Amino acid sequence: MHKFKLASLFFFFAALLIAQTNNLPKGYLNTDRTKTNINENWKFYLGSPDKHPGSIDFDDSKWEKVSIPHTLELVSYELDSINETWVQENYLRKIGWYRKSIKIDSDHSKKVFIEFEGVHNATELWVNGKNIGTYAVNGYIPFHFDITDHVRFGKENIIAIKADNSFNKTIAPDPHRSDYVKFGGLYRDVYLVTSNKLHVTFNWEDFDAGVHITTPTVNKNNGTVSVKTTVANENPELKTCRIETYIIDSNGYVLKKLTSSANINPNTNYTFRQTTTIEDNFNLWSPDSPYLYRAYSVIYDDDTPVDFVENTFGFRTFSLEKGKGFVLNGEPLFLVGANRHQNYPVIGDAVPNSFHRNEALQYKKAGLNIIRLSHYTQDDAFIQACDELGIIVYEEVSTWIEWDDKAWFDKLDTATRVMIRNHRNHPSIMFWGAGINHRGPVPRMQTVAKEEDPFRLTASASSAWNGVKNEGITDIHATMDYRRSEFPESAFTMVMEHGCSPNSETNQFHISRYKANKNNIAAIAWLGADYNHLQKNMDKVERDYMTTYGILSAYRIPKPVYYWYQSELVQNPIVHIGDETASTNGKVRIYSNCQEVKLYHNNKPIASQKPDSDLIKSSLNHPSFTFNYNWKDGQLKAVGYNHGKAITSHTREKQQTPYRIKVEFNITDQPFYTGGSDLRLAHAYIIDKNGETVTSAKNNVEFSISGEGELVDNGKIYANPAVAYNGVASIYVRATDYVGTIKVTAKSKGLKPNTASIATKKYNPNELENSAKPIYNYPISKVDIGGENQLVQFEWDAWAGHSNEDLTYTISDYNAHIKVNANNSENIKWFGDNAAMLGDLSFVGTDGLYNEKGNLELTISNLKAGNYYLETYHHTRIGDKKLANKIEVTINDDNGKLTKIADDHIVNYYINNNTGERKPLHIKSIIKSNGDQVKIAFKNLENGHLWLNGFILKQLK
Repeated sequence: MHKFKLASLFFFFAALLIAQTNNLPKGYLNTDRTKTNINENWKFYLGSPDKHPGSIDFDDSKWEKVSIPHTLELVSYELDSINETWVQENYLRKIGWYRKSIKIDSDHSKKVFIEFEGVHNATELWVNGKNIGTYAVNGYIPFHFDITDHVRFGKENIIAIKADNSFNKTIAPDPHRSDYVKFGGLYRDVYLVTSNKLHVTFNWEDFDAGVHITTPTVNKNNGTVSVKTTVANENPELKTCRIETYIIDSNGYVLKKLTSSANINPNTNYTFRQTTTIEDNFNLWSPDSPYLYRAYSVIYDDDTPVDFVENTFGFRTFSLEKGKGFVLNGEPLFLVGANRHQNYPVIGDAVPNSFHRNEALQYKKAGLNIIRLSHYTQDDAFIQACDELGIIVYEEVSTWIEWDDKAWFDKLDTATRVMIRNHRNHPSIMFWGAGINHRGPVPRMQTVAKEEDPFRLTASASSAWNGVKNEGITDIHATMDYRRSEFPESAFTMVMEHGCSPNSETNQFHISRYKANKNNIAAIAWLGADYNHLQKNMDKVERDYMTTYGILSAYRIPKPVYYWYQSELVQNPIVHIGDETASTNGKVRIYSNCQEVKLYHNNKPIASQKPDSDLIKSSLNHPSFTFNYNWKDGQLKAVGYNHGKAITSHTREKQQTPYRIKVEFNITDQPFYTGGSDLRLAHAYIIDKNGETVTSAKNNVEFSISGEGELVDNGKIYANPAVAYNGVASIYVRATDYVGTIKVTAKSKGLKPNTASIATKKYNPNELENSAKPIYNYPISKVDIGGENQLVQFEWDAWAGHSNEDLTYTISDYNAHIKVNANNSENIKWFGDNAAMLGDLSFVGTDGLYNEKGNLELTISNLKAGNYYLETYHHTRIGDKKLANKIEVTINDDNGKLTKIADDHIVNYYINNNTGERKPLHIKSIIKSNGDQVKIAFKNLENGHLWLNGFILKQLK
């Protein structure tokens, strides 16, 4: 019965993949574009079978069922104890085959593509027995195949993929050493994309391809955005194409609509260029406020919508300035961060999106504001998380120290261009690597990066013991410093790699030292999380298979140094006693951003101290607190004080004998998806009777599982029982195809076992639906009021008049009518006639209508039901009259009656003919209409003139 369920489920999803109908949220148009995640239900074989797996009648019934991301081989925590150099010519250098059946319910008028986010290392694709082609440029970048001519529409299609991780002298970082392992497999997401033959191309196809968003002008209160969109017409006839691009704020409101048209000849591409300014609801992107806008573009064939694409972007400006360093949005910002390798123990590079996002969130919670993606292009999910969380990114292509011949460099050039084109719209990315690690700036890498993206900074990737001692031909001297290296004489420098220790002392030394010099812009630790590397380097110096000096462990569990970063970089009060991996040798290390810390042992005071005053920590915001105390037993309590008042505290017991196990999952704030594409780590903490993790424990922990899940283990890699590292044993959990609850139990001899549960959720393979957010395409009506010869504000509609007959106006966007009344309409007068004033929205404020008795009433009728934002302008323009700063507002709408004294302006802030760098005096109101009349009355309580210069009206969701 279970086998029948599996088979039925497999064919159900195979048929569903392309037959799906987009159930996109409000504001989206249905077009021919689909993007289907096809990660689930592949058949896999390691090696090369006797018969070619690409043939349509190949029997894969005995192959292993797997899901993507997938690694060719699971490996042990210590890389199977392989004795091999960092060149890695043999280890994991194998071939894997993947096969899948997909029903494509489309027709011959559509295009069909398979999109890969990344495959190690060369990829060969077969569809229905036909060889589509090979991609052998780089294992860390995206690519796609056009399979339109080989698809059997409305029928099952056999997809076969060869993932070839063989040693290849033309694909970087081969054929040379690198300090990271070249894992294999179909390790990133795979999609099946369909589109109209009039469609937006993929970003990486060319410089003018896909969507390219830039922000050529960024001011504090406004910005200019330029959107280039390349459309391919793969029809045999000319097409009249229209593109409508909507710029959308973070709440989903459309701020601008851009429309362009062009005739596109058959089998040619055309690049639309659309530019606009954003002045209302303008926000900058920064680590403290990572504000993202959306650009949603719809492609029309005449009047029929046939395709759409959507991208996020942000406004930010950055520069290098003498005496300030790195300047973001006009403010100096010293960058503190870490390097990141993408791989995890056992699964290598085959990391689910949930892990990428969770790791980015961990760095953000530590306060880090920059991550260097060492030493290769990384997953879209991590970059997107950095956009959303506010982490600056330094990204580079896959190299390390050596380079090779022209064929090698040509492929590296292509990989660089693909990396930039794929990620160029992400505001988090501000630096491209234009050097080879240890070797410094490389002219070819610099020119390629600047050709593709002249707007971002390039960095050199230099060592302190080799090469030029400045930025060379790049923008920044990015150096390694593990030894207290000398600074360049004049270059802007980031220490792209500096030493790191679990107790944070090494980190504090380097960060303080680099922070003291204004030409230094960043201190980036080596490294964010422990990672595998092979034992022997080229100098025949043996190293551990796993590093031990990361801020996080290999399984991404924070070490004590993590809490020092929090104390240094996070504003919330913190005090944290470092565990026994940091508090050793008669020293207790405490991390806090408080002014003073008092330490107690078993509730008896030990000492009260200020932060460490060592010269080597003098440039830090919050050095650690080092107490010279030989902690042998009992309880420590640290209390943080500001201005003599206790703010926060932390208690820690001296670790005792292991007593029981506590099981926790690494991610609990994201859905755990069925189908095997997603994973969770189950951590078994070995704790004592006081609940402290015993960091010295080396117990073997045996895991068991029940419910709709399985442990990731092939029985050959010593995954279960798992060895505890720093007192924690970990294992991966994969969900089945069915929604349910998974229970994981951990036990170890002599310890009390523990069980933890987690629920799963069905994954929606429709990626367009997964990423789509509602669009509220409500008009923004801006009306400038004044005399017949008024100077109208740019991009505003004019309401001009000279008598009582002109006191009504139709708001065309809403087909509503607005009327101005007063106690006596004869008292309403118009003002304009080429008047002038200074200030923002000066043409709005420079003219208008007014009532000398200080009363005006607006009646809005025929406004459809809903909530609205109304901003009215009331700037007095007659020079000898007192400005109306105290205005009473009475709103009669569907909410009832509300009377308020307007407080959106500042008393005595303005003068009649000059508002400085501010808007004219204005009042903001929220009104609710049920389709009947809405009345808003304004009264000048200071018995002066009352003016109306204009208004903005927009519907709210």
